[in-house]
Amino acid sequence: MYIIVVGAGLIGCSFVGLALKENHEVTAIEQNEEKARSLLQKYNIKVLNADIAEGDILEEAQIERADMIVAATSDDSVNLMAMFLGKEQGVKNLITLINNRQHQTMFERLGVKVVVSPENIIAQRLYDFIDRA
Repeated sequence: MYIIVVGAGLIGCSFVGLALKENHEVTAIEQNEEKARSLLQKYNIKVLNADIAEGDILEEAQIERADMIVAATSDDSVNLMAMFLGKEQGVKNLITLINNRQHQTMFERLGVKVVVSPENIIAQRLYDFIDRA
């Protein structure tokens, strides 16, 4: 599977690592130069240091081949742009983080799978490890 990941923060970087372990091909788009460089040093993938809204960045990422776009930035407007452009280009699987619950409906109307409040998911997962004996 060919996956485009938008955002190379902690979650995006972790997602890249998981995808590579499953032998998926990954390209990342990261606006912050330091984060882009760090991701490139950690993984042998194509990393584009750019804003998702920049002209031909998705063409450079080969969006026509993409099976999935994952938007993992802390900015809902950037994530929405990535999802909108992915939908417009016919990418079948669109997954994003949302940082403000009020934006959830907007993403869902595009047919996007959303993860709301990753901190709560992590906290719940940690809590699930409690020995309830």
